[in-house]
Amino acid sequence: MPATTDSNLEIAKRANDEARADFATWLMMAKLNSIDALPQEAQAFFAGYRALLAQNKVAESAAADTTIRIVYRSYYARLGGTGTPPDIKSAPRTRQMPDNNDNVTPFRKIKPSAPPPREKKKLPVALIFIGLIVLAVAWHYLSRGAL
Repeated sequence: MPATTDSNLEIAKRANDEARADFATWLMMAKLNSIDALPQEAQAFFAGYRALLAQNKVAESAAADTTIRIVYRSYYARLGGTGTPPDIKSAPRTRQMPDNNDNVTPFRKIKPSAPPPREKKKLPVALIFIGLIVLAVAWHYLSRGAL
């Protein structure tokens, strides 16, 4: 069976998406100092990422891409892909957020351009109740005279 069948491409896309999402989760957990909560396999992958960073020959983005490719191959095999995993084009990179906290925009209340429409005035409950009593009494007297 060739490695580029439709089912293998779907498996490859799913494995690639899972690998990228899991790696982003691992990075966030590392920032929160909770890597120990990850499964052993994930800890091993992340340790490999840290080893690549420790070599100082590899940039952070290159180490991340290498680790994601390794995780992708593992997930591809685990999901039942056959043969060598096909190369999946990654989505364009988003711009990195600065480390400082100046990226927070203060909330500004937007003023409405026109005043909101007024609600119709509702009849008070007591007035409605009195009207029902008057109708009941009138019905009582009118129905007696007709008989």
